[in-house]
Amino acid sequence: MINWCIEHQIGTVIVGVNPGIKQEINIGAKNNQNFVQIPYWSLRQKLKNLCERYGLKYQEQEESYTSKASFLDGDHIPVYNPDPSQKYQFSGKRVKRGLYCSQQGHLINADCNGAANIGKKSSHNGFAGVGRGCLTQPLRVKIS
Repeated sequence: MINWCIEHQIGTVIVGVNPGIKQEINIGAKNNQNFVQIPYWSLRQKLKNLCERYGLKYQEQEESYTSKASFLDGDHIPVYNPDPSQKYQFSGKRVKRGLYCSQQGHLINADCNGAANIGKKSSHNGFAGVGRGCLTQPLRVKIS
């Protein structure tokens, strides 16, 4: 991934972070067991060290509501608040696994929508040029 960033002149790697990601998950006994064993902290530390070694900026961003908000519609993305009385309204919605529908009816890749929102939430200026095309038909990049 670091080589790909260098080859494509990407100077900042933004990583979405959810501090409570492993708490109270309910995705089935076997999936729960497999999921909680993923060493996210170690992975983030290794990525951070590689970024520093190769001159890339590493940034962690709290990622609450980035999958619910619509990047194309410019939804405001709040920071997580455990207060249950606080309700947020978003313009689009996830219609099925991997697919998000914007308010205008544009179907976009749900992972790309979330990733773009993590970038937007980080206040990094590199997301100003992200448009519908790269979200509706993303390019798969194989990293070995």
